[in-house]
Amino acid sequence: MPAAPSDPRVLESWPPELASLPFGSPEFKAANARLAAEDEAACAPFARAMPTWINLTSTTACNLKCFMCNQFLDPNSPKEMMDEDVYQRVVRELYPYAKSMQLSAFGEPLMTPKMDQKLDDLERHGMKLEMVSNGTLMMRESRFREQMLRCLEVVTFSMDGATRATYNSVRTGADFDEVTSNISRFAERRLEMPPAQRPKMNFNFILMRRTVAEAPKFVEMVHRWGGDLITFNHLVTFHPSLRGESLNYCRAYANEWQDRTREVAKALGVNILIPWNFTDVGGPPDAPAAAPSESPAPAKAAGSPRPCGPPPIKCMFLWQRVYIAPFGDVVPCCLAGMPSFGNLAKSSFFDVWNGSTYQDYRRHVFTARPLGKCKTCYLIYPNAELAGAEGFEYGA
Repeated sequence: MPAAPSDPRVLESWPPELASLPFGSPEFKAANARLAAEDEAACAPFARAMPTWINLTSTTACNLKCFMCNQFLDPNSPKEMMDEDVYQRVVRELYPYAKSMQLSAFGEPLMTPKMDQKLDDLERHGMKLEMVSNGTLMMRESRFREQMLRCLEVVTFSMDGATRATYNSVRTGADFDEVTSNISRFAERRLEMPPAQRPKMNFNFILMRRTVAEAPKFVEMVHRWGGDLITFNHLVTFHPSLRGESLNYCRAYANEWQDRTREVAKALGVNILIPWNFTDVGGPPDAPAAAPSESPAPAKAAGSPRPCGPPPIKCMFLWQRVYIAPFGDVVPCCLAGMPSFGNLAKSSFFDVWNGSTYQDYRRHVFTARPLGKCKTCYLIYPNAELAGAEGFEYGA
């Protein structure tokens, strides 16, 4: 562990509390986290703290071909592994501050090369591991599996559907029975661990026409596994081919199944995060043809006006989290289409983190004029209706 930051200019932004603590120690990381939370609460343009959570796009490769994934929809999407020089720079400049690292949000993390090295670096810096996985490789025997379980703080399984037919139609290349078996084995192994060391087991579920009616049954599955949380999100329709699956065009149908999902979750005591119901169930004027299982609903009064100011869930990304792409691009979050704010091959992280782009985004994110893709972020606008005509649609 280095005794001081690799960029001495960082020292100039530290308050006395941080400067007095051993660099990279648990106490130092805790103080950095408090500082980051203060900056977030104040919507401060200049961040005194460094990120507490890092996503490394260790790989963009995936073993599946899901129809709603940009990796599948873009035939030119490269399959890349993180540059070793970029990785080492992140370890030097960011690991002494951060508490958690997430492996790849844009590929299957268990396809990461040099996994044992990554785990060694996490343990050496007192960090924990997060993963969002499709579950196909989770319980594969490997030399680093037990070390991975020891480092793991949270695993989030991405599943869309509660039946074999629906799941397999979405997650092309995966098999429902195999994945549910893997998750069941992980759930059993997790319970064998001491309670204080057990990783959290969360789930992501994308709400779309073909999956929303299976959301209540999915809650029952997660209850049997002993999962901690299910996050339901609307499909991001960033490509024209996806519009037919958007619940923005079958709002009454979406509301009905979201309500049923809430009822089942409440009855079983399962924690869920699910979008708000649509208030105007008439739908946009350019809606695709209705799904066969739904009947048209009468239009109601227009929904709530587009909000501004801090939403129920504040954005933590601009102050506490960062995404590092394979060749050093620094991106503030995983929102589709978010541009790079800088590159570690050209600048130090500190220069990017408090550069003009980051400061401008922090200054505007909770105003009536958020910048760039913040305009249609699901944190600020919890469903497609509140996001207005743009919905959650990007690019097309």
